[in-house]
Amino acid sequence: MSAAQAAEDRPERREGRESPLWSFLELAVLWTFAVAQPLFDLLKDNPEFFAARGSSGFDVISFAVLLVVLPPLLLLAVELLVGLAAAGARRGVHLVFLAALVALIAAQALKKAFDASDLVLILLSIAIGCGMAGLYAGAEPVRTFLRVLSPAPVVFLALFLFTNPISKLAFPEEAQARSIGGVTRAPIVVVLLDELPSNTLVDAHGRLDTVRYPGFGELARNATWFKNAYTVYDSTERAQPAIMDGDLPTEDRLPTSSDHPNSIFSLFAKTHRMLVSEEATSVCSRDICNDQRLDEGYGGRLSSMSEDLGLVWLHVVSPPDMEADLPSVSENWGNFGGGDEGPDLGDDPGQRNARANLNGGRQVRFEEWIDGIHDGRRPQLAFKHTLLPHVPWQYLPDARRYRRAPNDAIPGMSNQAYHWQSQLDVLLQRHFLQTGFADHELQRLWRHLKEEGLYDKSLIVVAADHGVAFPKRRERRRLGRETAAEIAPVPLFIKAPGQKRGRVNDAWVSTIDILPTVFDVLGLDPKVKMDGRSAFSDEVQNRTELHMLIRNTFEDLRIPADQFVRERRRIIDRNQRLFGSGRDDRLYRIGPNPDLIGKDPKTAGLRPLDVELSYAPDYRKVDTRSSYIPSHVVGRVRGGGDGGRAIAVAVNGRIAAVGETFTLAEGDDSELVSVLAPPESFKQGRNEVEVYEVP
Repeated sequence: MSAAQAAEDRPERREGRESPLWSFLELAVLWTFAVAQPLFDLLKDNPEFFAARGSSGFDVISFAVLLVVLPPLLLLAVELLVGLAAAGARRGVHLVFLAALVALIAAQALKKAFDASDLVLILLSIAIGCGMAGLYAGAEPVRTFLRVLSPAPVVFLALFLFTNPISKLAFPEEAQARSIGGVTRAPIVVVLLDELPSNTLVDAHGRLDTVRYPGFGELARNATWFKNAYTVYDSTERAQPAIMDGDLPTEDRLPTSSDHPNSIFSLFAKTHRMLVSEEATSVCSRDICNDQRLDEGYGGRLSSMSEDLGLVWLHVVSPPDMEADLPSVSENWGNFGGGDEGPDLGDDPGQRNARANLNGGRQVRFEEWIDGIHDGRRPQLAFKHTLLPHVPWQYLPDARRYRRAPNDAIPGMSNQAYHWQSQLDVLLQRHFLQTGFADHELQRLWRHLKEEGLYDKSLIVVAADHGVAFPKRRERRRLGRETAAEIAPVPLFIKAPGQKRGRVNDAWVSTIDILPTVFDVLGLDPKVKMDGRSAFSDEVQNRTELHMLIRNTFEDLRIPADQFVRERRRIIDRNQRLFGSGRDDRLYRIGPNPDLIGKDPKTAGLRPLDVELSYAPDYRKVDTRSSYIPSHVVGRVRGGGDGGRAIAVAVNGRIAAVGETFTLAEGDDSELVSVLAPPESFKQGRNEVEVYEVP
């Protein structure tokens, strides 16, 4: 044995090398590079993750610290427990942990470096992990290098917490209430919808479709409808604050109170009681508003963040094909795991108020906010941003759901590029149906305001932050010259206190003009400068050009109004061609061969198509009185082809809907079916749902 080997094998050297402190530091270094730092990078690029949750500074700081410290501690605890049995076993477990962490680091690097199959990427990552563990076991310089990196976790943690934009969230300066010129006794009710283009709400003549959307129609009878209102931005984290403070979005401003100190909340805080519910922003200061998102316990908030970021990290580390099978991380604001609606709590409507559903359900959050609106000695500012009719699409106009979980039964159906126009038509149909549900909630709001004696004397605003587009490319919410006609136009209704007669105003009103208009209608002076102008000002009334900002670049997008009218007309014509206007049953008559609807498929000479239906178990026991009706017929064609087959869906022996099979642009290569059947085609109890091919 050489002198060097003898020195290496001295008990005191081995003991120092295997001390719990060094083991922890080695695990912490590799964990930071494998998991913590990639998540830190993602969060610094997307700080809205915390703002959307209303995370406090303590939440942000403690989460970051625990992310760096806790997992390595847990791994060390496992090592030490194993070491109680045998020291050699502990060393073996330590090597396994090191190999696994290095493999995760390698997986991310290899995924970016070159294209290869999932199997090749996984095997290469494992080989690199095992190779580095072997070098660690046999080469002192490798162990020394790993120890030299031991400050890295603290350095990365400090860089994350103490640099913008996260530092503004970790150490926030909350906005304070401001004084304004004048006082009003009028209650203020504001509802900001999400992903709703005004094209959805109009008939073939550009008039409000009050039959299909009676809630909007009821408000329009007593309000001013600004039929040409348009958004300035296409994403919620900047489009919503632009409405809240009347200023154009800028790149360096987060959706927080410190970056929007002159919001509707701070300007009315001294005169009005606050009832504010933000879904994706934190513009109302905690010194002014009670953020119900923080009513959940700290452990629950931390668990939710961990679950969502865990899914995001899996997207980062997984090879391409495995990543395609993961739940989407893009559909739900601040909840990438897809748990938007919370657990199903049964069919008893009273159970909707259970705490678990309250924390998760869009419907419950909206209705709890409505129930909190009351008259009082001080007027109330009741402000609600609701993620409706925003994806995930799952609601019917009568408030029933056609799927229990927010995520699609077949991943990718709603959130990628599209080969088939028929698939896009079904997505647009689901958007229209969910808009009907948003209208249902507005009807409930109007009933409550009238019962409280507040409807007539309130100033009421209903608007949306931006629209949504349905191109074949994956640009559902990407504002550009080609998508502006769908994303830019938004509904805007403003009812002045005491207003009895509805009016239609043709001015090109931007969403940054909403707050200045509120002050103008109330005859108040906000005493702060805003980029927006009152909708009734000469500047806005004479506007002949739309001005918007492109996401991320913040470059100007300007469109002449007369040109925009022609482009928008094409979108309205498309909607009318598909769905018409008026009664909701027209929404279910899309697809080829609508003349087959209502017929017996056997009499019509149709051939059964062998389809594995995703919701087949639900058809065996349908409760038509419950809040769930499985009217979305989804499945994979067994032994299917390339798509494009005309199909008919029969419910209990009668054709209820027609459609076309399709394939996804990426991921699952099955031939798929996605058709919405009218809920009234289902009966109580067992139902037979069959798919037929139309020759």
